[in-house]
Amino acid sequence: MFTIMLSLITAFIENVRVITSESYVSVAANCAIEMIFGNYNKELYEEYGLFAYGGYDGIGVSEFESELLEVINKNLEYKPEKSLKAYSNLYRLEEISCETEGIYILDEDEVLLKQISDYIAASAVDNIKETIMKKAGGTKSNFKKDIFDETEKYEDGDYDTVNKTNSETDNETNNKTNSETDKETNNETGESSSDNTNKNIDEELKSDAAGGNPLEALKTLINNGLLSLVCDVSKVSEAKTGAGEYSSNQESSDDSSSVSKFFKSLLTGDESKELEQDKLFDEAQNNGNTDKLKYIYYAENVLSSYIDTEYNTVHYGLEYLIAGKENNKKNLAYVVRRLLIIRTLINMAYVTTNASFQSKSLTTATTIAGFTGIAPLVTGLQWLILAILSFEEACIDVTALLDGKEVPLIKNSANFKMKYEEICTVSHSFFKSKSEAYNKAKGGTISTNISYNQYLMLLELCVSEEKLKNRIIDMIQFDLRERFNQTFEFSDCICAAECKVNYNIPYSYSYIKKGLFGKIKTQNSGRYIMTSYSYIGDIQN
Repeated sequence: MFTIMLSLITAFIENVRVITSESYVSVAANCAIEMIFGNYNKELYEEYGLFAYGGYDGIGVSEFESELLEVINKNLEYKPEKSLKAYSNLYRLEEISCETEGIYILDEDEVLLKQISDYIAASAVDNIKETIMKKAGGTKSNFKKDIFDETEKYEDGDYDTVNKTNSETDNETNNKTNSETDKETNNETGESSSDNTNKNIDEELKSDAAGGNPLEALKTLINNGLLSLVCDVSKVSEAKTGAGEYSSNQESSDDSSSVSKFFKSLLTGDESKELEQDKLFDEAQNNGNTDKLKYIYYAENVLSSYIDTEYNTVHYGLEYLIAGKENNKKNLAYVVRRLLIIRTLINMAYVTTNASFQSKSLTTATTIAGFTGIAPLVTGLQWLILAILSFEEACIDVTALLDGKEVPLIKNSANFKMKYEEICTVSHSFFKSKSEAYNKAKGGTISTNISYNQYLMLLELCVSEEKLKNRIIDMIQFDLRERFNQTFEFSDCICAAECKVNYNIPYSYSYIKKGLFGKIKTQNSGRYIMTSYSYIGDIQN
């Protein structure tokens, strides 16, 4: 009876020891995983509001497991003050190991969006879509554009034969009506009839309201690049952005071999269709993709643009979200080109309805190409001249935007800055002086004016959600590498983990090796517990 009772009691004690070992290991593991996540990436959190462990010095999943195991062992060997032995002596745990069952990396869509949502919530923004609409909502403008096929032929020299034929006809007429003295003078100077005609055109252009040939004036202007028209290129940063790891983008360029080709590449392609201002506003007002809006709002708060003089993280970061180029200058040039397209189309909506501009442009076009007698060519040149005037007004607008000013959403006679007589006399300094008339941007809701950062927000809506996400990651990774640690890897940042802790515990008083108990066969029990920690809501602590 005594033996039976002793066996029952000892079996009960043994069972309690085995069962309570699970709680003991669980406490040690839970404390360990919380301790590890307590050593989060402070730069990532302080600069960008994102919580994650590791991401630098090669710290990733394997390091997470080994560090977790090390801390668990230390916790298991805890010895209370004044006690004879550590608690681990009671349980005699063996073969402790740790393996991850689930790891959540920060660059995963659901993880990053959850943290961005928490960031937005902390910013007291209840309705992200409504907030974006307030910043990027406005009025629409109607505009139209033309295809300059005839003027392209003219600039390519296709009408030179017409010029020559008409010149010869004019010469025959002159031979009949003019004196032999004029004929002898032309022969002595070696000038052809065509040269005389060109000289006559030049003289007529000087007396024209434009004061010259707008096509030649603009062609000279755009050869130095669009960026040089609207800002001081020497002050533009050419620093690398570290692009290419998460995203890439093809270069877009303008054909400046002729003014007609330049405007065809600028205003009549698929790009211009996407950049019509009313379409951008429709996109802003109808965009139901809340996730994309979250990325945009987050980027607006943690990144800066060209016009920001004070910034905590990456400069030109918002331009990179739109362009995805490898350096700041190319990102800015990409954005400037799109702003020029938008503003040129807006300005054409006004100049094509202005009677004075219509009349003067027709006079200039007739002076340039009236000798051909080809009406479609004269009409095409008139539209091209109006496009040049609209483009030069757009240069004033974009210069003002890059200077932190607001410009009108649509143009009218009161706010149009260019005079027709100035069409051939423009330069960056000219655009700069004209832009001084605009006021500094106040921010807030778009009403009758719009600022540079508000345009950036509209352009960001044209970028796919996947590219926005990847480019935000690009910027964060590049910035933290440059300012804190060159080894930083966004793909190594762990913000949630579920781990399985395996251990063996011996049965049958296997720690007693003397006497009768030494003959008892021992057996180990393989057991495990699960522990987890998460900053996101997908895994519960």
